Amino acid sequence: MFRERRGLAALVHPIALAALAVWILNDHYLKRFHAGALTGKLSDVACLIVVPLLAVAAIEIVRGTSSRATWFACITSTGVVMATINVFDSAAFLYRWGLGIAHWPLRVVLSGELVAVHPARLTMDPTDLLTLPVLLVPGWLLFTGARLQR
Repeated sequence: MFRERRGLAALVHPIALAALAVWILNDHYLKRFHAGALTGKLSDVACLIVVPLLAVAAIEIVRGTSSRATWFACITSTGVVMATINVFDSAAFLYRWGLGIAHWPLRVVLSGELVAVHPARLTMDPTDLLTLPVLLVPGWLLFTGARLQR
């Protein structure tokens, strides 16, 4: 029996794919060559769309399905992390090192040698909290999204 996987469907929705493309372009090109207030907020907006959908999709891959409670938890957790890393130094420190450790295996594979673990970059900016309403987008995609076709 085919189970509904709204997280996976939402993750491949054009809005989510556009957000992912903007996030990649912004972090790997725009921030480097055209840094400014807009590039800082673009990543935040894209992240707030993609991350909760990615979390829901991962849960669906493991469990086969997800619930509205799962969707709410993923969206809320994303918002809480975004808020705390932009306001509290200790949360930002843990985020930098946690993400640095998570990136480390990929950096080893891509470099072909054992490299040191470095913290990820994060600029604390309390004005990033103004982007939190964007979390309505993944909620909308999950609640109204089309089912994946078999």
